[in-house]
Amino acid sequence: GGANAADPLPPIAVETPTVRMTFGVNKSPLSGREGKFLTSRMIRDRLYKETDRNVAMEVAETDSADRYEVSGRGQLHLTVLIESMRREGFELEVGPPSVIYKTNSETGKEEEPWESVEVRVPEEYNGSVIDMLNVRKGEMIDMGMEGDGAEAYSVISYRVPTRGMLGLRSNLLSATRGTALIDSVFDSYRERIPGDLQARE
Repeated sequence: GGANAADPLPPIAVETPTVRMTFGVNKSPLSGREGKFLTSRMIRDRLYKETDRNVAMEVAETDSADRYEVSGRGQLHLTVLIESMRREGFELEVGPPSVIYKTNSETGKEEEPWESVEVRVPEEYNGSVIDMLNVRKGEMIDMGMEGDGAEAYSVISYRVPTRGMLGLRSNLLSATRGTALIDSVFDSYRERIPGDLQARE
């Protein structure tokens, strides 16, 4: 307080999750070989602890006592959590990622999340990258070059449904011999594209 108090900063908007996965107890015959934290209670406590500092992540109980639904800002957000937990000694069974749909309150239509994607890649791989993004119903925003000579890279910008992004990173890295640099960020919710999108190959 006081006469010279600074104005409060505007609140930071926390973006809503776009992808969910189920985390559960490892029920395979090999459970207990790698980790020391195995029980449902341990996994539950660790997931809820994560939401204290990872504000864009949400955890919910499911019908099953040993499974939890974890929602985050894209596949990479959840992958980082899984890897951190594995390194801490947790053993998990993780379900495949799925996209979180929303219904538009004005139009009543179902909408899905889209991401802005930027891929930096040597020019010789342009065709492969563009084909992969087009197959996933991506829309090209821009394409250009960065650098010169042997260091020249193509910069390809797309808008892609999050559904199409699932599994895309590993496919892009395979197609470009590990040279692709991929950045993606949530763009917006748009009307759902009917049918299945090619995701994992």
